[in-house]
Amino acid sequence: MMSVRGAWDDILKTAVLAPSGDNAQPWSFALDGDTLNVYNLSDRDPTLYNFKQRGSYLAHGALAENISISAAHAGYVAVIEPFPKNSTCTMRISLKPASARKDPLYDAIHVRTTNRKPYDIRSLAPEDRTALLDAAAGATEISLKLAEERDTIRIIAENVSANERLLFEHRPLHDFLFGVIRWTENAERVKPGLYIKTMEFPTPLQYIIKYALRHWPVVQTLNKIGLSRAIARDSAKNHMASSAIGAIVASDYSDIAFMSAGRTFQRVWLTAASRGLSIQPITAISYLMQRVNERETASLSEEHIALIRDAAGNIGRAMELKGREHIAMLFRIGYDGEPTARSSKLPPTFQNKDA
Repeated sequence: MMSVRGAWDDILKTAVLAPSGDNAQPWSFALDGDTLNVYNLSDRDPTLYNFKQRGSYLAHGALAENISISAAHAGYVAVIEPFPKNSTCTMRISLKPASARKDPLYDAIHVRTTNRKPYDIRSLAPEDRTALLDAAAGATEISLKLAEERDTIRIIAENVSANERLLFEHRPLHDFLFGVIRWTENAERVKPGLYIKTMEFPTPLQYIIKYALRHWPVVQTLNKIGLSRAIARDSAKNHMASSAIGAIVASDYSDIAFMSAGRTFQRVWLTAASRGLSIQPITAISYLMQRVNERETASLSEEHIALIRDAAGNIGRAMELKGREHIAMLFRIGYDGEPTARSSKLPPTFQNKDA
């Protein structure tokens, strides 16, 4: 068996393939002896969506799931302590020797990716539905809900697409979007973000986005003739081209709940990838609603606050949320081929010593 340090090198090369909001990859690592500390990099994802760092904690949950799966592959059990006392440390992880075993989802870590294309409109196969629900089973106070009726999918698609309207009506969100777009693969390899080709825009539209819509005065002018609402309608059509809308549902808003939701979501996503299903997260409105609920609406106008309230309420009713349930992750799922491009991931880097 390789050394623990050697094992950590191998485990983390795979673990950092985890998803994160806008591909921010908000993590860093430090070894304290043979124990790994994982830290949240809050400046990697400073957006309105990442309220109280909950989106980043969900991403750290996906990272934790990858670590657990990869550790078993290397012949260890990962013992994960979430949120130890250090305020920026999200996990403290030790490795215990065990018989090497290959989790059926290990290979899926390397093929899992976001696919923003419209999917083939057909129902989930019963065996795929069962596999997805089984992947989420066993998590404490976290569950998976699947909306499969066409009318329900339409309602959710129309309401999540309110976010696209906001992106072109609210300047801080607009400027954020264009701040995270990377126009070349090389640029994304240097600085995490969204490679433009992963967004699946037709080539002519890519040029319009790059040379016109990135400029706020141009967007303001075009909004007078309906640009933002047209973008939202097109987005809704794309989201409707799905077999189902899935929601990872939590019963509280604790940091641990979001990390647990991230672990569950990653297991669901890996299961989907292993079965030839595509996924696209579409959870922006749910996270903006957390701001509205706690009256931390920053520069949002009253009109936009009302838009978020209405959209989030319609999504919640469509997903049949009850009591304290809330959506930690919303995503569309369906059958489709390869996306046009994939996001790049930075290699793991270690600090010399625990901070």
